Amino acid sequence: MTIDGLPDPRYSMGMKVTECHITVIPFGAQRQPHELQSLLDCLAIREKVFIEEQKVPMSVEQDGKDNESGHVLLWLQDTPMGTLRFRETPEGVKLERIAILKEYRGHRFGKLLIREGIRAARMSGKTDPIYIHAQEHATTFYASVGFKETDEHTVEANIPHVTMRISEENEAKLLDSDTHDLSCVF
Repeated sequence: MTIDGLPDPRYSMGMKVTECHITVIPFGAQRQPHELQSLLDCLAIREKVFIEEQKVPMSVEQDGKDNESGHVLLWLQDTPMGTLRFRETPEGVKLERIAILKEYRGHRFGKLLIREGIRAARMSGKTDPIYIHAQEHATTFYASVGFKETDEHTVEANIPHVTMRISEENEAKLLDSDTHDLSCVF
């Protein structure tokens, strides 16, 4: 699809951002029994991305923090294809376990997932600053949605990470971005 002879940003390899929807799975105490399948879908995506693809040990990926966390599940039509979880820590609200299935990467779905993860965290009443521990190879992506690197570097599951934070201004800009055009520049 094209608009004025240019590729339409809502279309990517036959996939449209407009065909996406999310499911927010609340914290364990607020979770309803019917939300269990959505949580299992999140865990299945994380298993494919982190355990199978990145060789993260299951004992590290499955850290026992899923009940104290909220989760976002991103769908393309009827297919779950991305997830993240969010939780409060002493440093703020942490977005983590951010994963998009390999065949859906590079199509702006990651930006949509991050935006909706921040929105879900805020709607759950979390007000502290938001941060992530980004895999170093993915810092350019996170910078493209408004996160800034700090000097905090760690190694998690033998993968170098850097702490990144999003300012209130960049968060507001991302949350206000058009659902159909996720190409906002930071």
